[in-house]
Amino acid sequence: MIKRLIAALRSRGRGLPPVESPVGKEDDICHARRGFFKRAAVGAISVTGTAGVAKGVVDSMPKPDLKQKYDQDARAGEDELQSWEYVQMSEEEKSDMIKSFTDSYADRA
Repeated sequence: MIKRLIAALRSRGRGLPPVESPVGKEDDICHARRGFFKRAAVGAISVTGTAGVAKGVVDSMPKPDLKQKYDQDARAGEDELQSWEYVQMSEEEKSDMIKSFTDSYADRA
C-alpha cells in the first residue's frame, strides 16, 4: 500500500527521492524479536518479583490464634446459656400463643 502511494506521488512529478530497500532486513527482524523477548523476560521477572514481595509482606504479618479465639467465644456462649433459667409458661401465655397461631393460620387459608 505504501509502495502504491509512493508510486502515485512520483507519477505526479513531486520529485521524491528513490526508495531504497533496507540493507540487512533479516537483522532488523532478528533485533525486533530479541527486543520483544527481552521486554517479555523483564516483564515476567518484574511480575514474579512483585508477587514474591507481596507474599513476604503477607507472611510477615502476625496471625491471630484462631483456636484460642474460638474457645473464648464458645465459653462465652456456654456461660450465657447456663445463666438462663427455665420458666414455665402460665396458662394465659399458652392460650395467647395458641390463639396467635390459629389466627395466623386462618389468615393464610
